[in-house]
Amino acid sequence: MYNIVIVEDEPIETESLRRIISRCVDNAVIHEAATGKRAIHLIDTLEQIDMMFVDINIPLPNGNQVIEYLKSKNNDTKVIVTTANDDFDLVRSMLNLKVDDYLLKPVKQSILTETIKKTLDVNEADIAALKELKQTIICLIESCDYAQWHSFIFKKLDDACTRKSLTADQRKTVTDVLEILHQYITTQGDKMVPTGKKIAALIQDITQHGLTSTAYYRIMIGLLTISEEVFDHALKHFNGNMDFTERAKFHIEKNVLNNLTLDDIAAKSFVSTCYLSRAFKKNIGTGFSNYIASRKISIAKSLLQFSNLKVNTIALELSYQDANYFCRIFKKETSMAPSDYRKIVSPELH
Repeated sequence: MYNIVIVEDEPIETESLRRIISRCVDNAVIHEAATGKRAIHLIDTLEQIDMMFVDINIPLPNGNQVIEYLKSKNNDTKVIVTTANDDFDLVRSMLNLKVDDYLLKPVKQSILTETIKKTLDVNEADIAALKELKQTIICLIESCDYAQWHSFIFKKLDDACTRKSLTADQRKTVTDVLEILHQYITTQGDKMVPTGKKIAALIQDITQHGLTSTAYYRIMIGLLTISEEVFDHALKHFNGNMDFTERAKFHIEKNVLNNLTLDDIAAKSFVSTCYLSRAFKKNIGTGFSNYIASRKISIAKSLLQFSNLKVNTIALELSYQDANYFCRIFKKETSMAPSDYRKIVSPELH
């Protein structure tokens, strides 16, 4: 994902730049500033700015001052200056500020597109992968496939944590998903604004603190909370057909950390407990209790491998009041005790 800032006080120019950038960089989050003051605010608040387009003749602070401030905070940001003024002294001052390119207005679309791709070193394979990721995310949400969504996001999280070096690339595996989710949420109306803020906060948390064993559980809870809000919203607007077993799976995922009973899930699925029990086994291929156990143990395995939570704490977080019972369920699912599993998959946490 790319954070791109447009610093421009002419609405027509801003819209033109936004349109061209959106076509050129599919995975861009575009921010706008009509004044130097607003640009300074974005520099202070955004964790990362990959590229900034700056019109020199914006209201004070002017473009030069904005670029100087940006360079003092983050010298890695690519800066493209746009201006209608073809002045040698101005060009020389831009060179002194070490901007990446200088474009005269009106900028042709072909020139701007080439400049963006060259400056950002856009990789077409990466763009294609992000497009596919975006399609997957939107498809899972709009089909209300809550169970598959949880499997998807926790695989992304666990795959990232499997990498031993705590690098930006490791975090990017997860933050790309969250950035796309944030983009999607912004199209869903004012009611989803609080969810968007939670996503932004989680992105900042991961960016700043990484994916350590100390942070893992906090990040997991953040993902579960965000997912619940996203899928509650999706269910209200779902136009497809969801049979009662799929509805049961939906409510199991929503309450996966809680104590789940057949009576509760049957009531939420609008069928009798006996009918749900029989149909669940027939349609899903496993019994109701076994399905819940497998979903909980899947989470337990991740917590044992990637978090520093103790076995007893993990049992409680999954609503197993008796840690010994949790251990028996875990051993039934995996053929080993939780402590033995942790010794194998994450000996440094033992």
